[in-house]
Amino acid sequence: MKTAYRFGAAAAALSAVLALGIEAAPPAAAIGAPEDTAAWERTGRPDRLIVLRPRSVSLLSGGSLVRRLYPGTPSVSLSWLAANAGREWISHESGAPSTVRVHTAILLAPDTILRIDDRTKKVLLSAGRDARSGTWISGSRASLDVDSTTLTSVAADGAGPAPANAPGRPYVSMGAGGRMDFRNATVSGLGRVGDTTTADQSGVTWARGSTGSATGSTFEGNYTGLRLAGSKDVTLKNVTASGATEDGVVLKGDHGTKVSELSADSNGRTGIALGGTDDRTLTGLTTHDNDGAGIKATLQSGLELNSPTSRFDQGGGIDLTSCRQCIVRKASVESSSRAAVRVSGGESTVSVRDSELTGHNGSEPGILLGEGIESATVSGGSVSGFDRGIGITGSGVRIEHTSLSGNRTGIAIGGNADQVALHDVRVDGGETGVLASATTRHIRLTDVRVTEANRKGLASSSPGLRVSGGTLAGGTTAVDLGASARLEKVAVGSSHRGMHLAQNVRATGTSVDVLAERQGVVADAGSRLDLTDSRVRAPVALDGDGEVKRHGKTEITMPPFPWLGFAALVALALAVVLQTLHHVRHRGTPRPKVAGHVENTA
Repeated sequence: MKTAYRFGAAAAALSAVLALGIEAAPPAAAIGAPEDTAAWERTGRPDRLIVLRPRSVSLLSGGSLVRRLYPGTPSVSLSWLAANAGREWISHESGAPSTVRVHTAILLAPDTILRIDDRTKKVLLSAGRDARSGTWISGSRASLDVDSTTLTSVAADGAGPAPANAPGRPYVSMGAGGRMDFRNATVSGLGRVGDTTTADQSGVTWARGSTGSATGSTFEGNYTGLRLAGSKDVTLKNVTASGATEDGVVLKGDHGTKVSELSADSNGRTGIALGGTDDRTLTGLTTHDNDGAGIKATLQSGLELNSPTSRFDQGGGIDLTSCRQCIVRKASVESSSRAAVRVSGGESTVSVRDSELTGHNGSEPGILLGEGIESATVSGGSVSGFDRGIGITGSGVRIEHTSLSGNRTGIAIGGNADQVALHDVRVDGGETGVLASATTRHIRLTDVRVTEANRKGLASSSPGLRVSGGTLAGGTTAVDLGASARLEKVAVGSSHRGMHLAQNVRATGTSVDVLAERQGVVADAGSRLDLTDSRVRAPVALDGDGEVKRHGKTEITMPPFPWLGFAALVALALAVVLQTLHHVRHRGTPRPKVAGHVENTA
């Protein structure tokens, strides 16, 4: 009976020890257990490793089990580990009880949870002098929950943040079946670089098959700010990635990602890099001052960017490469050097709608539609302040209902562009409204309006150009043709020279109205212009050694007399005459005298 009583008391005492999480001596068979050794081998043989299991915590040094803790629950807090693992593993900072320094890698085994909360307001992850002595937190089919705290690296000597090239720089990642959540957290100075590092060591990574969220959190100064690589249903809300060595945010191969209020600034490469996922819709992305593009999407299909904002990203605002059936809606981009929106790569089919694009310091171009794309449409919106408002070297391009102002060249069509249509486009200011080079084909302008261009309204060397409707004007020349063209129902005016045909150019005009200040049509030697039912009005209506053939009701006249100007001149002359008569009539009249008692104070 006494034996049974003693056995029961011992069992109760052991249970109390386990419940309190107090270290118990492990049985001899558990030391160097195969699962611990396998975990150590699999994770790169770190100098120190803590392995969280559902009911135990293993502490390994150099691959050998030093001791085992028993928290009694699969959910463990970092503060509990700091209190029980020992200072050589996790230590409290002197004079700062809520700050802990981690000296070990931490592996989360399946079905475990590590919580880092405001009981440890600041967590310093030590960077080793090499990869094995560095620290990290990783796992799969486990959970990491970070709430209201700061995770940051500290150099191997403990002097400050770990340098970006430190081989043992910490990182955080979650693998298949795992969950990782950040709430109101700051994560800084993480991510390794080197020949042996992998993508999941680049900073903070949701790897293939993982899920989770980041809300109200900042990721700053990491190698890569944060990365979603094959993750599922991750939510990013009110998140900022800044100061990364490489990309701020990478979304690659992820599925079901929900994004709102995602910002990337001052990163070393792209602000937000997208790839590997089709039929993705992202709203409200914001980037600024990144060294690369603000947003870059590669090999995407069905991408929709709604209301993205880019400010002074050095590599351009939005860069779409081999993007099929992609849509950019209501983008707002300010650029100081590169294209606000760039479309390139084979099979690209892109639509840019209702965007406001602003350039500074002659940055170029506002929209670049590159060679090799399959098709592109720009509709609505405005483009201003660029060297070229829209640069087109690709084919199958349509620009419609778009306003361009203050660009050096409004629309420049070059390269091997083919099948380009401009419809209901307005170009104001700059030097040249629309420019088409000799290597382009099948260019058509419909209802295009060019006003206040300093030099040329339309300058084309593109064979077979067709212009229908609209108004073309330029300070020097309204229409300058270096190749064959056909104009219908076009108003040409407000220019020193209405139309110019270079040598040997053949062109036709039907219902064309030319009004010029000096020369109406100038045809160089060997050129010919056939005008039908048209009108040319200028002081010198026809000039040059070429031919201008008139058909139908074509009229060649002087420009309309400027009656308002003439009336102003008459009024001015009459005023001069009347004033002269007044002086003549009163030249003999003596000057009025002032009484002597009046003092002149002038």
